[in-house]
Amino acid sequence: MSSNSIAGHSRNRAQHSQREMTKSHSRFHNLLSMQKNIWIYAFTRLKVCTPATNMVTKMSKPGKKRIMVQLWGTLAKAIDKNFRAMHIKRDGYLNDLFAREIENLAQEVTFRNADEVRKRLQERPFPDRVKLTLELDEQVVARIDEVLMEKNIPRDCFVNRVLFFLVAKESHFDYLGIEYDKESPATAKPIDDAKGFLYNPFFHIRSANENRFYTLAYFADGPFGKNGPNLFAMNTAITPDDWLMMNTSLDDLLGDLGIPSTEEASHATN
Repeated sequence: MSSNSIAGHSRNRAQHSQREMTKSHSRFHNLLSMQKNIWIYAFTRLKVCTPATNMVTKMSKPGKKRIMVQLWGTLAKAIDKNFRAMHIKRDGYLNDLFAREIENLAQEVTFRNADEVRKRLQERPFPDRVKLTLELDEQVVARIDEVLMEKNIPRDCFVNRVLFFLVAKESHFDYLGIEYDKESPATAKPIDDAKGFLYNPFFHIRSANENRFYTLAYFADGPFGKNGPNLFAMNTAITPDDWLMMNTSLDDLLGDLGIPSTEEASHATN
């Protein structure tokens, strides 16, 4: 083999080796680029997810649970206004009040709402509803859910009724026809009176109604006041007798009492 052939063959081998090396370097750089992109993606996802994880941690305190309820819009404004005026910590106060009131409900309501009662309550949603998130003790939430499930009562009905009568005015009681104690005793120590009223805010209603509060079904399935909203769902618990009366026409009720119906009375006068 001539020297020229040998030299040409060597050059070819060198060129081939150079091309292979270039390909290897290219593959290596491609792998590095892919790995870099993977790390960038993972880091970006980590940055996006981290604040959400922290948010959940901040929202969930040990022994606490957040629940969402829907309030009548007007009631939500009244509660916020009154609690701010009295410098009351809303969730802390309501946690203790609900804990006592759910036991009062469990003792007073000795029956289970019929399914048609619950259905009617849910078919009459509160107007201008506002979503409200409350942070309560886990055991309080569990007890509320347990009792309300047993009595077949929607949770929003329970919450709205309690809050409504916290801020109800004398005109509301008069319209509903609910008796209440207007001469509550006062002591020489106002701070004790204030504590007592906040601890048991519905004493004046229960004392005038044979210890009843939740079974006073006086919210009609119609406007509350002249052209007012339908607040039927404030009834919470409706006895079988009250439910029957609610679904009986006025003429039938008058007939049961031996009183001529409006139509019969009209014919009699003509």
